Amino acid sequence: MSKEFKKLIKKLQGDPKAIGQFLANPVNFLKSFKITSEERKALLTRDVTALNDLGLTKSQAVGALSGGHSRRCTES
Repeated sequence: MSKEFKKLIKKLQGDPKAIGQFLANPVNFLKSFKITSEERKALLTRDVTALNDLGLTKSQAVGALSGGHSRRCTES
């Protein structure tokens, strides 16, 4: 797992603005991160098994991809 991927996962687990941007347009959002094609594909396909293989725990993977987040995460 790359350092940039770790940074991205941390954002997707706790930064409401980043979460909103990812959910609104994941392809565009991921362009700002220098992650591997394997990391990018795992996120875009929402492949929890692949994310686990990259080194994330199941809860980290599910949290980063959570459909429970919404645009309301970014509202004040």
